[in-house]
Amino acid sequence: MLTAANGVQVVRTIYVRHIPEDVIPGMRLGRHVRHDSESLRYLHKRDPRRVIVAQLWPRLIPILDQGDLGSCTGNMAEGNVGTSPLFDAIPGNLPARPTTNAAGDEQQAVSLYSAATKLDPYSGSYPPTDTGSDGLSVAKAALAAGLISGYTHITSLADMEDALQLGPVGVGVNWYSSFDTPNSSGYVTISSGAYVRGGHEFLVRGVDPSAQRFRADNSWGLSYGVAGSFSFSYATMERLLSEQGDCTRFVPLNVPAPTPTPVPGDPDNAFAAVLLAQNALGHAWVDQHHTGYVTKVAQAGRTWIDAKDLG
Repeated sequence: MLTAANGVQVVRTIYVRHIPEDVIPGMRLGRHVRHDSESLRYLHKRDPRRVIVAQLWPRLIPILDQGDLGSCTGNMAEGNVGTSPLFDAIPGNLPARPTTNAAGDEQQAVSLYSAATKLDPYSGSYPPTDTGSDGLSVAKAALAAGLISGYTHITSLADMEDALQLGPVGVGVNWYSSFDTPNSSGYVTISSGAYVRGGHEFLVRGVDPSAQRFRADNSWGLSYGVAGSFSFSYATMERLLSEQGDCTRFVPLNVPAPTPTPVPGDPDNAFAAVLLAQNALGHAWVDQHHTGYVTKVAQAGRTWIDAKDLG
């Protein structure tokens, strides 16, 4: 149970599902499903005023290779913090800071994976047991290592587009067998007859709204796709999210840590709901045109909502 400041109690639910892996040497997976209702208090807040444009965030560390270890979550996390703008915010003297050495970065990816397996609910931990892990646990591991200020969760395609305007995101989804063999341009699809080979975590660092595609980095070395990277359509991503997929945005160290949305019944949340009530055009009351003294009330309301990070 979660308890708000005013004594309101809310039930917390955690859903866990182990995804069996059809193991192919050199093309290991390792992601499982873990959805925690507490994560819904840390959702990415999409800015409706932000213009969605094509982005490809610079990766400043090499493409990694998890080999025959199910450490894809750790590899995603290492690639994430090794990409701008996260890498730029990490102090140079931090021992866990990514390097430009593939072997060193892979070692740090395994350390993050190992830490995640000690935080997740699955039986055993690495070493010695190669259990696999999940996106939530590795986000917690990256936070504990001092690599990020926090993380937020993304539950829709539109929010994923928006989050990619700010930086890369980590994605955990069902990995279909047809994804193993991208075409010559690195593009993957769920082909007829493809099956779920397991669960996989990877880094998405690019979006192209006009082509309706995402650009991602895998952790199977440079021989996969185009120099280790691949792309897929919005439609594919939407399907993967609907199949208990997850998407997480790591927040750079130079950005304040995200604050939780108040639980239902909290006075702040109730007042914010009134200010954010929408008209027929979908515009929040606080952002609509007003006259006289009501204008000052609306302006004060917007300032308060932004300061509280409530919408």
